[in-house]
Amino acid sequence: MSASRTKRWRAPLASVSVFVGLWYGLAYSLDNNFASSDGSALIVPPPHKLFEGLNTRTVERIATATGISVATAFTGLIIAVVLGSALGLFMASARAVERAIWPWLIAVQVTPVIVLTPIIVRIFGPSFAARVFVTVVVAFFPIASNVLFGVRSIPQSWRDLFVLRGASRAVTIRELWIPASLPSFFAGLRISAGLAVIGSIVGDFFFTRGDAGLGRLINYFFLDTRSGPMFVTALIASFVGFGFFGVAGLLRKLFVDPWHKP
Repeated sequence: MSASRTKRWRAPLASVSVFVGLWYGLAYSLDNNFASSDGSALIVPPPHKLFEGLNTRTVERIATATGISVATAFTGLIIAVVLGSALGLFMASARAVERAIWPWLIAVQVTPVIVLTPIIVRIFGPSFAARVFVTVVVAFFPIASNVLFGVRSIPQSWRDLFVLRGASRAVTIRELWIPASLPSFFAGLRISAGLAVIGSIVGDFFFTRGDAGLGRLINYFFLDTRSGPMFVTALIASFVGFGFFGVAGLLRKLFVDPWHKP
C-alpha cells in the first residue's frame, strides 16, 4: 500500500477506532447491562458480543425486513424524485406559482409525520402504500427545493440566448433548465436518498400490520430485550442508508462530474 493511500485511510480508521472505543466504554459503564442470567447484554452489547442471540430464524427475519424496507425506500424515493422534480420545475416557471405552492411545501415538510398518521391510515390503510406515502412525504422536499434553486441560478445570459433563438418553453426546459439544474438536483438527491431510508423505517413504527420492515423489527427486539439482534438490525438500517447515499453520489459522478466543474 502506497504512502498516499495509507495517509488517506488514516483518518477514517482513527475515527472508527474512537467509535469502537466509545462503544465499549458505554457498554461496560451502564449499570446492570450484564445482569441477565446468561451474562448477555440487556441494553448495549459490546462489539464482540454483537452477534450473540442470532439464530437462523432471526437472520431470516432480518433479511426479509431488510428487503421490505429497501423496497419501500426505493419506491418512495423514485416517486419523490418525479414529484419533487416536477414541482421544482413548475414553481420555477413563474414567481406567482412559487409563491402559491412554496408555503404548502414548507407546511408539509415541518409537520410531524405522526400527526398525519391517522389520515394516512384512513386513506391507504396500514399497507405498503401507506409506508411509501410516508417515505415520499419525508423525501420529496430536498428534490423540489434544489431543482427550483438550480433553475433560479441559471445565468441571465444563458436565458437571453434561448430567447434570441426563439426557443419554445418546452425546448428551454429540456435543453436549459434540466441540464443546468442537474448539479443542484443531485445534491438534493443525496439528501433525499438518506431521508427515504429514514422514512421507510419511521413508517414501520406507525403501521404495525403486514410484513415487518426494519423499524418494526427493531421495536420487536427492543421489547423482547434482545439487544444484540436489535443493534444488528439498526446497523443494517444504517448500511442501507449509506448504500442509497452512495448510489446517489455515484450517479452524480456519472452524469454531472464529467462536464460540471464547480
